[in-house]
Parts: sequence; structure tokens; C-alpha cells
Amino acid sequence: MVMPLRAADRITGTWKLDVGSSKFVGSPPKEHLETYSELATGDIQMVLSRTQKEGAPTTTRLTWPAHGGVVHDPESALPKGETVIETLLGPGDWLAIFLNDGKQVATMHKVISQDGKAMVQTIESVDSHGLPVEQVQVFHRQ
Repeated sequence: MVMPLRAADRITGTWKLDVGSSKFVGSPPKEHLETYSELATGDIQMVLSRTQKEGAPTTTRLTWPAHGGVVHDPESALPKGETVIETLLGPGDWLAIFLNDGKQVATMHKVISQDGKAMVQTIESVDSHGLPVEQVQVFHRQ
């Protein structure tokens, strides 16, 4: 019998964005789901399904090592020159660093509640005038 080396992270599962409880810098999407799963390779896969208010649905698949590391974009969904690094701070506590041509442009801190029912993503970046902006996205486990 093969035993996993560690328990699955609390981020695994399907999360639905609660638009009413979130704070957006721009227009909120019509629908946004994130599904995280641990693959047999030891990676975490995130499948992001999103529909903008006036747009068609899109799906993006990204993977990264379960212990943290560079995000792989097998479908080239990220903008050219963008790199994302996921850092596991602790169980259910992730920090994503977004780089554009090697320069940090944003961070996203993902925290899963102790009861495992909610995830809050706090995104910090700067606007076109160089002023700091913060977006807070609240998700509920499905």
C-alpha cells in the first residue's frame, strides 16, 4: 500500500467567487470558479473558469509544485513575459508573486479559513498612475 508523503493542502477543492462580499478594482466577473487538485506528479493544478459580464466563458489551467515553485502554463494563457511563483507559507496559506519581464508587478495572498469553508485572496498591485491598489476576492467552497 502506497501512502502519501503529506496530506492534501486545504486549498484543494472547488471555490466559487462571492462577488457581493468581494472588493474589485475593475468590473467584477459574472462568474468565477477555481478548482484546485493535487496531481499524481506532486503538482497542484488550478483550473480557473471565468465569465466576464459581457463575454464568453474562459478556462485556464495552471500547475505548480505542491511545495511551491514556478507556475507552469501549458496552454500559454498567461500574458507574454508574465511569470508566477507560488509560495506555500503553511497549510492553506499561499503567496503568489507575479512578475512581468522579471519585474514584480503584483502579489496575491490566498488564505483558507480554519473551517475550510472560505478562501480570501488579497491582490496588491499598482494602477497606471503608480498608486497602490488592493482587490479582495472572497470564495466559498462548493
